[in-house]
Amino acid sequence: MATKTSEDPRVHLLPHVYEASCLAYKGLLKHNDDQSILVSGESGAGKTETVKILLGDIASIQKGPTATLGVGDNEIVKKVLDSNPLLEAFGNARTLRNDNSSRFGKYLQLQFDRESSSRCTLAGSKCEVYLLEKSRVTMHHPDERTYHIFYQLLAAPEATKQQIWSGLANTDNESFDYVGWTNTTSIEGKTDAERFQLTVQALELIGLRGESLLTLWRAICIVLQLGNLDFVPDPQNSDASIVDDEEELEVLSELIGIPSSPLTAALTIRTVQARSETFQVPLTADKAKESTDAFAKEIYPKTFLW
Repeated sequence: MATKTSEDPRVHLLPHVYEASCLAYKGLLKHNDDQSILVSGESGAGKTETVKILLGDIASIQKGPTATLGVGDNEIVKKVLDSNPLLEAFGNARTLRNDNSSRFGKYLQLQFDRESSSRCTLAGSKCEVYLLEKSRVTMHHPDERTYHIFYQLLAAPEATKQQIWSGLANTDNESFDYVGWTNTTSIEGKTDAERFQLTVQALELIGLRGESLLTLWRAICIVLQLGNLDFVPDPQNSDASIVDDEEELEVLSELIGIPSSPLTAALTIRTVQARSETFQVPLTADKAKESTDAFAKEIYPKTFLW
């Protein structure tokens, strides 16, 4: 004699991303409990795309069953979804396994107003990022790329590049050592130039425009120009170094807003404090290059975090 069971038939099905988002929303709505969804996996497994699906699905669910699927009438939902290109532009890169690989970890928090036991409304979000792959700023495998934003900026319209910094005029990827040649000019069906426009739109969506936007782009340009500095031994002191190309230094000096003399000292001399005394130790050419790369690897992550 067969017996009836109240077992949920879904337990026999494989886990599904839409079910995960629905159950999280249900737990928030019905039980008033905070929810967490952990997305993990190896490179190329689809973590970035899964997060996009989760965000889109939760944004649709919170509108209710009678609402249209569009999110254009909810400015907060639009900002949450449309600002995602920022994270990808500044934190993703092409690797051997994945054209749009996230090179950082993130904790994305969606904040809801629980209006009743039958409705929650998306009220805002907060994103914390960590473990950005800083080494990729200055060095990458020949068949990979550094962060998308560098290629997007170099693929921007010439008039825009000229407005940002005169040193960007008529430049391409090979004009900057940190970027270099690549045979990849599009990511997931969109060219670097098209993605630059999407990034600009996302920045404007969160209120970044005008001088603030120019300052952001120039910070990226400083990183690019730092990569073009090379050092050679000082003819008067083999343990010290000097900049190989003074013109590249002057270009950086003008861009960064620091006179070339103290800028050179900062990159070629290490200051050591021992008790009450301060010593200045000259750096060899190799060490000066390492110091310059380290400087670039501090500027970019701070820009990304901001």
